[in-house]
Amino acid sequence: TSSGLTGAATVPGRGQVALFLNQVQGFETLSLPFSGVLRISTGAATGVSVVGLRGRYNERDDFLITTVPPVDESGTSTSAEFFFPHFADGDGYTTQFILFAGLAGQTTSGTMRFSNTSGEAISLPVQ
Repeated sequence: TSSGLTGAATVPGRGQVALFLNQVQGFETLSLPFSGVLRISTGAATGVSVVGLRGRYNERDDFLITTVPPVDESGTSTSAEFFFPHFADGDGYTTQFILFAGLAGQTTSGTMRFSNTSGEAISLPVQ
């Protein structure tokens, strides 16, 4: 479901802009924490390069930051295997896997297998 919000940021030629999502003009009223998909577009013929960052404060008030890779929605899907060598689950830690088909209206399917360090299958709860 769309939030109904649209925003804009001007990036100078050969320049860069670093903003938190709620600092983008049009997203100031976005309720945090935000969970969803953000679509970015440009009118520039040369395109634009994007890096997403996710920031959180932990229980000790340390600021933690990690990258969120962008995906080209117009790209073709792949049946290649992807491996996540480590993820956290338990003792207050979680990892969130977000699977999507790409273009609106497309469907996709696949299998996720989880194993421990010995290669034995393990079962994780799905929310």
